[in-house]
Amino acid sequence: MTKVLLFGGTGNLGKEIARETKRQGYDLTVVVRNKQKGEDLSSITSGFIIADITDAEAIKDVCKGFDIVISCLGKSVSPNDKSKPTFYDIDLVANSNILNDAKKHGVKKFVYVSAFQSEKYLHLEYFKVHHDFSEKLKYSGIDYSIIKPPAIMSAFIDMIGMAAKGQLMNIGLGDKKTNPIYEGDLAKICVSSIKERNVSIEAGGKYIYTRKKLNEIIQAEVDSNKKVRNIPAGLIRFSLPIMKVFNKNMYDKFSFFNEVMQHDTIAPQIGEMKFEDYIKMKVKN
Repeated sequence: MTKVLLFGGTGNLGKEIARETKRQGYDLTVVVRNKQKGEDLSSITSGFIIADITDAEAIKDVCKGFDIVISCLGKSVSPNDKSKPTFYDIDLVANSNILNDAKKHGVKKFVYVSAFQSEKYLHLEYFKVHHDFSEKLKYSGIDYSIIKPPAIMSAFIDMIGMAAKGQLMNIGLGDKKTNPIYEGDLAKICVSSIKERNVSIEAGGKYIYTRKKLNEIIQAEVDSNKKVRNIPAGLIRFSLPIMKVFNKNMYDKFSFFNEVMQHDTIAPQIGEMKFEDYIKMKVKN
């Protein structure tokens, strides 16, 4: 049986990739931070390895004996994420360490979840690190699949809590469009791409929404008596230099938010789940 090693398996997308990998008949092992997280995935994995992915020595030889590596490893864009590592530390350095170990041990395939149109926004740390690692992977000599979603629906889960407090906001007019993809749909694309050779796949959801509409869907499902506020994009831009001085991670995140909300980011329409059905499901749960 083909042996797969998954990084980032404890996140929303990672869990769906784990389920899909097992469903498609692969022997799956996940890399986790601690024993509890590994045991939480025991029903959908063959085993787990405990390692600190930010420590190059800790993941030394972790890829030994595996045929395929899948990495959906990345720092969260959620404002609620207070962890110290940066986008650079996780998305570029940690993934590069994994890639180096994969090359050392003759891994045949490396699947990486990147970001849609990352090459267009290299002035932003979030996109630059995704692009830079994708380029490293392309020239590594390992057969690769680079999967590029415009947004994953699970990234909106934190906004359910914000909606309950009346804290949802549109940056700018909210008229720009995107098509977020359900992590379960994206997982199928990631795992199916194992059988393809040296591919970059842009993948969004079937349905297109304005940024304003996404917020309105969440707010209506959570508490229709509260309203989504509007914040001028210029106000966010004005505050960014101050934010950069005090909190680089938060600066990178709000720079990302401010930029993507001013552009249409519509990927090929592949996923099937509707955003409104996804939010309804998450609110009920």
